[in-house]
Amino acid sequence: MNKAVRFRSPEQFRREAVAQVAPRRPIRRVEVPVTDPALAQTDHPLSRRLAEELDFAWRQLNSLANSIARDGIMAARHGSAVPTLDNVGETLGQLAVVLRSATPELAADRVPGAELRARLQRRGSIN
Repeated sequence: MNKAVRFRSPEQFRREAVAQVAPRRPIRRVEVPVTDPALAQTDHPLSRRLAEELDFAWRQLNSLANSIARDGIMAARHGSAVPTLDNVGETLGQLAVVLRSATPELAADRVPGAELRARLQRRGSIN
């Protein structure tokens, strides 16, 4: 079993390594064409930034709930708080969708949470 080992120059090794690298996924959300008018994004930059901040807050709450659930002691102490964190996170995500929409009234009609949908659709002033 006498096998010849071929050593490559650093340049050859770099060229082969670069050729084998898979393309990276973009960090930002990829814009996909939307056929649903409720999901069409608004042109208002402040609404879009607010929606991004709500998405960020939702991801932080999701991370917190996951870390609590993974730790046995924390889960025993604060296990009842995890569903509350999940509910708040879902609400933030649904609000982000409504804020990001070019037609927020139509997006509010399609919110999956019945209680949040009812609160968003109520008429009159907030006093």
